[in-house]
Amino acid sequence: MTALAVLLGRHIGYSASPAMHNAAFEALEADARYELRDVEPEDLAAEVQALRGSDRIGANVTKPYKMAVCDLVDELGPEVERLGAANTIVRYGDRLVAHNTDLAALRDELPPGIRRAVVLGAGGASRAAFDALTAAGCQGIVVIDRARWANLAGALVTADLLVNATPIGTDSDETPVPASFLRRELAVLDLVYRPSPSRLVREARAAGARARGGAGMLLRQAALSFSIWADRNAPIEVMREALRRELGPGADV
Repeated sequence: MTALAVLLGRHIGYSASPAMHNAAFEALEADARYELRDVEPEDLAAEVQALRGSDRIGANVTKPYKMAVCDLVDELGPEVERLGAANTIVRYGDRLVAHNTDLAALRDELPPGIRRAVVLGAGGASRAAFDALTAAGCQGIVVIDRARWANLAGALVTADLLVNATPIGTDSDETPVPASFLRRELAVLDLVYRPSPSRLVREARAAGARARGGAGMLLRQAALSFSIWADRNAPIEVMREALRRELGPGADV
């Protein structure tokens, strides 16, 4: 029986996760596959319940369900207890346990020496970014959601890092930040990974800033999720090459 892992989210046809995970399953000669599940809110509980099936490995979770799934599983990992957001579910027998691999992946993507940061967004990725920045010793973190977008220009004046934890720019040429707000001293980490590089990253680099897109974080969190499901190290270089093929040679992988 072929085992199944899925990605739960909404409007996620752009996702590069199947390319990485299916390449990893193939490399390990595992009888398993990874599929997308584009889920309406009213169907989320049933999709999580389906993860208890004997053919299921678990799931990744993306927007907008990282917080909602925490109420639908049997146990929360300690990092999920703290954040209130999960991106990975694993099945142990008939129990579902939620984890958050975004957090460790984000910590590895942050530039060193950040003192003041602005985080855009108020969802699960934003919570992980806030936690990772706090753990890295960042002394001032301003979180800006859509209700406070008018404060963005002022907040960026004293910041040395901007983290885009919104989906703005995904599979489009939009940017959440006008190019005039960017400057050499403001590093940028855009969690958007398709296109790679995003418009925000391109414009930040044009301003002379250190800027990185979300493909590296996507790879790291995917490898950590895979390791939890498989109970063995993920073939990360296989996953990296699959992601690069999926996103193109210029991707920040």
